[in-house]
Amino acid sequence: MQAAQTVVFLHGLGESPDAWDAQRAVLPSGFDSLAVDVFGSGDGSDRAVSFSLDGAADAVWEQIERHGADRVHLCGLSLGAMIALQVALDRPERVRSLTLAAGQVKPPRALMAVQGAVFRLLPAKVLEKQGARKDVMLSVMRAVSRADFSGQLDAVSSPTLVLCGEKDRPNMPAARTLAAGIRGAELCIIPGAGHQSHMQAPEAFATLLREFLTRVSAQEADND
Repeated sequence: MQAAQTVVFLHGLGESPDAWDAQRAVLPSGFDSLAVDVFGSGDGSDRAVSFSLDGAADAVWEQIERHGADRVHLCGLSLGAMIALQVALDRPERVRSLTLAAGQVKPPRALMAVQGAVFRLLPAKVLEKQGARKDVMLSVMRAVSRADFSGQLDAVSSPTLVLCGEKDRPNMPAARTLAAGIRGAELCIIPGAGHQSHMQAPEAFATLLREFLTRVSAQEADND
């Protein structure tokens, strides 16, 4: 009996791993799943305020190894998509496929400055009610504002699906850049959805993900 293939879900900023419950519940037969906390263990004890995408990618992979997986399918949204992309660049032989939703390549500096200003003005207690720490959020914003994958996209070797909500205008240019820059990548626009397409259009998101995973799995079988 063939072992199940693992799909690892990476949440966005301001979300928690349970944001992926709808997608995890309807994966194709032969797949299991792991939704990780992109900041660490999930208990808040190791949420360093010196956030970096490299460090987050390493922390995510440590959680994957503890799960016992060797090669995985990665699916991330927003910040999670950027971390997934970093993992795929750092460990190409370990990534069976890549699904990038609402991801960024080189975030617009003006937009990041505005978002950073908003987070700085928000009282810490407001963010804590949403399960987020203000110092961590600001550290993430600084790291993301410095990110630039534009010269690395052609190094991605994993089959890639790029998703973007139809109404997610700030991230649409990046979605098109990801799809154009990653060899063989597919771009799918999710009708009626905004930035959090996995929650705003969960059925459409899940359908696209299932179809993609099934195709990748079939291609792997054909190549064996």
